Amino acid sequence: QTTPESLHLSFEACSEAASHHYNWPSDITVWINDIEIGMWTSPADFGGERGLLTPKWVGIDSSQYGLLKTWRVDNMGTFLDGVKVSDVTLSELSVTDKSYVSVRIGVKPDAHHVGGINIFGKKYGNHAQDIVLIIHYI
Repeated sequence: QTTPESLHLSFEACSEAASHHYNWPSDITVWINDIEIGMWTSPADFGGERGLLTPKWVGIDSSQYGLLKTWRVDNMGTFLDGVKVSDVTLSELSVTDKSYVSVRIGVKPDAHHVGGINIFGKKYGNHAQDIVLIIHYI
């Protein structure tokens, strides 16, 4: 089991606005080992209604939750929630070359929608998970 077959990354995220804003798109990009694998446009900074896990001390007008996004990279390309978003394949990411895999999630300064980012953990938002990275081997 030394040949990677697929890489899976999932996290809950949304845009970042002052307070919250339901029409606040943000182009969120993901890089693995400094290789851009794709971009997702978050539609909003969700607030105004409490996230299922968001602590009560957080004001309702603040960011409350995001959307759970699942990325998969394999020999066919990169997929976001099951839909192909780029031709970047797992072999391009060199995941076995180092003792670690770097993950970067952010908004490019020259993106079409520069709306910031919120990333939620297992005790905040709607999904009880932290950032999850799994590599499947064959």
